[in-house]
Amino acid sequence: MTDPLLPGDPVRLGPLRLLGRLGAGGMGQVYLGRTPGGRLVAVKTVHQHLADDPRFRARFRREAAAARAVTGAHTAAVLDADPDSPVPWLATAFLAGVTLRRAVAAAGPLPAAAVRALGAALAEALTAIHGAGLVHRDLKPSNVLVTADGPRVIDFGIARAVGELGLTGAGDIVGTPGFIAPEQITGAAPVTAAADVFALGSVLGFAATGRNPFGDGTAAILLYRAVHEEPGLAAIPAEVRDVIAECLRKEPGARPSPAALLGRLADPAAPLWWRTEPLRTLTAESGPGAAEAVPPATLVASAGTSVPPTALLPRAEGTEGAVRPVRRTWVRRGLLIAAGGGLAGLFGVAVARSGGGSAGADGSGTAPAHRAGSAAPGALRWSLTTGEGAFGGLLPVPAAPAGKRTEDGVLVHSATGALDGRLHLRRADSGAARWEREARGGAPAGWQRAGGVLTAAGVGVPAVRLSSGAPATGAAEVTPGALWSVIAGDTLVLSYPPGGGARSLRGLGLRAGAASWGLELPGERPPAVLGTALLLAGRFDDGVVCVDAATGEVRWRQREPGRVVAMAALPSAGRFAVLGEDGALRLLDIRDGSPAVRSRRVPGPGVGTTALADGAGTGIGLLITGGVLHGFGVRDGRPRWERPTSGLESNWPVGGGGVRGPVLTPRGLLHWSSATVLEAVGLPGGGRRWERRLPGIARLPPVSAGGRVYAAAGEVCVQLGLAGGAEARRWREPGLLELAADERGWYARTSGGRTVRAYNRAPVSGGGSSASTDR
Repeated sequence: MTDPLLPGDPVRLGPLRLLGRLGAGGMGQVYLGRTPGGRLVAVKTVHQHLADDPRFRARFRREAAAARAVTGAHTAAVLDADPDSPVPWLATAFLAGVTLRRAVAAAGPLPAAAVRALGAALAEALTAIHGAGLVHRDLKPSNVLVTADGPRVIDFGIARAVGELGLTGAGDIVGTPGFIAPEQITGAAPVTAAADVFALGSVLGFAATGRNPFGDGTAAILLYRAVHEEPGLAAIPAEVRDVIAECLRKEPGARPSPAALLGRLADPAAPLWWRTEPLRTLTAESGPGAAEAVPPATLVASAGTSVPPTALLPRAEGTEGAVRPVRRTWVRRGLLIAAGGGLAGLFGVAVARSGGGSAGADGSGTAPAHRAGSAAPGALRWSLTTGEGAFGGLLPVPAAPAGKRTEDGVLVHSATGALDGRLHLRRADSGAARWEREARGGAPAGWQRAGGVLTAAGVGVPAVRLSSGAPATGAAEVTPGALWSVIAGDTLVLSYPPGGGARSLRGLGLRAGAASWGLELPGERPPAVLGTALLLAGRFDDGVVCVDAATGEVRWRQREPGRVVAMAALPSAGRFAVLGEDGALRLLDIRDGSPAVRSRRVPGPGVGTTALADGAGTGIGLLITGGVLHGFGVRDGRPRWERPTSGLESNWPVGGGGVRGPVLTPRGLLHWSSATVLEAVGLPGGGRRWERRLPGIARLPPVSAGGRVYAAAGEVCVQLGLAGGAEARRWREPGLLELAADERGWYARTSGGRTVRAYNRAPVSGGGSSASTDR
């Protein structure tokens, strides 16, 4: 796809020389630029349809002027801007580094002293931002950059002058679920500097534990919890727990000011935590030398370039993560039912609107650009690139058994905002579209397929047939706003926030004539599913309740676990595993909920950092918590073995129904034992089958299919043999956001979410390795 600002040679935008594109979003494009004196900058431009809006241009002019007044030591300096240019632009300092989210995923949660130091730096940054009359409004781990000189707060684009009336419409929320203050969600109080303090508390909670204090889930779940529930702080070190709790108070006036926080957290002897390994290596890999070493002509995008220029560029500040405008829908008790957040911009408010224009397949004005590739082993098979917005997720669909008419394919979701999106099923061999349908924006985390039916509540897809994309029987009755959806047997089960005159838990039969039902039961967290039995966890200390998905009948309740940290189905034992906040692992009988086994306590469990799973018929259950992977017997609950692991986020992907699960293969378990070492573990014994130290930091959970393993390490993806871990091929693919695989090869969602690429698998030899690089 040709870029109008980069027609084939380096061009100028005002005084700046553009070298190449770094990223994109619903708001505009981000380019690598150079000042006349040679300084590298990140140049953020505005899409033409926004630039044509006089109100938006006026807002951009005011915010650019205000942002230039921010001069804090822990912020990214705004160097220049031209709101009156035909293509309005803003230039910030190019900061080489990685986001806090990626840093924590690679190195694990920060120690308490480092969290205090980070808190002091962020409080100092907020003091500078608020001193310029701005409220950031979207402080989150992806907007905190860890550089060789320490942490920096980036992306002031969604900040508005304090007390100034904004340009968003009624019912629009700007920010990222999990970090938005309650008053931003409900509109019950003005959004002031106190909203940034709430976000600061969530960021510090994430840094201390590797999880959001409000847990995992869809946008709707996170928004609901921020308004109505208390954060989970049990896993946060005591040294910083109180100050984080104060930041997360529901009432804005009860939160401390940034200046008060700085006084409490500042320490002259604070550790230089960003200079410890593996963070020092991680930030060094993102250094400016990578950009300086590449000739400008190579960096420039051009029609017909075989290698996208973004593959050669380090990520600029502000290009990871995005603003997520979410539209409010209200019910009787003022409870928020949010339509999941979507990628809507890099540095401003791009409000989702419905209607207008002829949408393409990605929900924008143009269809995704499809590019054919090659059938050669290891080659790029095909790619899709959005003209606007971003892809939110992908899911390979294997071919149906012999005699069925469906083919293998890849489900791809694309979005341009909180309300605008499309769901496509693409042919796995060519990338051609088989069908597409409307969906919401956001991300389809937790989509589930069973019996030829797909459900993804996060993007408003209740239940559709994989063969055609048409609604499954009875699915037309589903109302939007579900927190989650799962398929249990022949029943689609959805959970809604309570109130509004509707049942919070609903079952809908997928076969003609099947019964439907509704119950008032806790359903904020996705359930564990065993056959037609659903295990639901209470919000606080309510224990668990088991429901028959086919009839809606409550089978039994068990209050003994108290507050539940993690739960899972153990099909091979006919039991549920439940881990309480007390650290005790209980195995509950599916028939009556009686505690068949109560195991010894596990230290340090926490919601969002702890997960349970079945070992796929091996007689072993798996528990991950506190940097340790535990194997236990599914019948007696006794510990069998332990192995160190790099943590939940980089090892257990979000699977069906929104529940995290391990990467299991016919030969056992795959996981990162440290930030740079991939390990294959045999089940049930827990012994190491093989390990490989890879050239970079673990970025994502590995994936496996067709006897191959694919893993993202640093800026490359490697293919290994499943049997012995022999390396067969490497591909250079910076900025990977998601990996998937099937029998044909592997799939990557990359380039800020704007591109999906399909690669053919490479042959696997018995020994040795080939380090060929395609990109």
